[in-house]
Amino acid sequence: MIDSVKQAGTGQRPQAGSLADLVAEPEQPSFRQAFPPSALVKTAALAVLFGALNYWQFPRLVGICWNNPNWAHGFVIPLFSIYLLYARRGEFLAAGRRVFLPGLPLTVLSILFIVVSFVFIHMPYLCNLGMVALLLSLVMYLGGPRIAMITWLPIAFLAFAMPIPDMLYSQIALPLQNLAAKLSTVALRIVGSQIEVSASALTITSLAGQVHHVTVAEACSGVRSLMAFLALGVAWAYLEQRPIWQRAVLVLFAAPIAILCNVIRVTTTCGMFVLDKPEMGQNFMHEVTGIVMLAPALAMFWGLSKLLEHLFVEVEVEDEQGPLAEGGQV
Repeated sequence: MIDSVKQAGTGQRPQAGSLADLVAEPEQPSFRQAFPPSALVKTAALAVLFGALNYWQFPRLVGICWNNPNWAHGFVIPLFSIYLLYARRGEFLAAGRRVFLPGLPLTVLSILFIVVSFVFIHMPYLCNLGMVALLLSLVMYLGGPRIAMITWLPIAFLAFAMPIPDMLYSQIALPLQNLAAKLSTVALRIVGSQIEVSASALTITSLAGQVHHVTVAEACSGVRSLMAFLALGVAWAYLEQRPIWQRAVLVLFAAPIAILCNVIRVTTTCGMFVLDKPEMGQNFMHEVTGIVMLAPALAMFWGLSKLLEHLFVEVEVEDEQGPLAEGGQV
């Protein structure tokens, strides 16, 4: 007690974490302790019921992801969801599991939603989303609200693997096609290229005077990268410990990053026509740049993350009489 008074009188702070050093941290429960055999049996039974109810959806999803390159990332999304859960396994095991009865009516509502979407609305996309909602409600029922709070985003993340309807896809793709064409035209004109644009159609005059007519097709609209980078932004925001507003910024900036990367892709491809190498613009650059654009996208996310970290810097002030207390922001 005397030591504490002396420290207060001299204006010195006690060592941070000194109290924590005296208190032993609780040992994290093992997987067997958190999930005894009875819980695993119940989980397995519900997993079988979930699969039996939704097995008819899986062949269609696999077929679209396998045959449509716009949704090839659908195979990666479930693996990433598993990784998101693994990254917070400590919180998951320590959360404590209990049966949560309000999760049962949510489970019933999710099943009804799938039935109505299939029988009356005839929209597979809604059935897919219903499957995600059903999985989340089952987790809430079996694990409780604390488990659901930890797992809701990895489960909802599966929605990025669900192919959106063709009509909605086209409505998103057309404005992105025109935007990519216009911005690519601006970029090429800056370096002196002769190029005209009408909607998504480009007329390019090469260095040798050859005229090439190029169209930014739906496949080059950037919808594919938009969905992939949105998923990347959500995952990045989930994994890093940061304030909610910073996580929201990371997610919101996923769309501009995807659009910018697609403009770079289209500009690079059209540049091959300017350089009188149309065969590279039609084949090699068109395919390769779609993969290469992942590198600048990751760099942009990393740069944005670092910028957000340095916008508000926590400082520790020794003098309590100063304008800022410990943990203040500048």
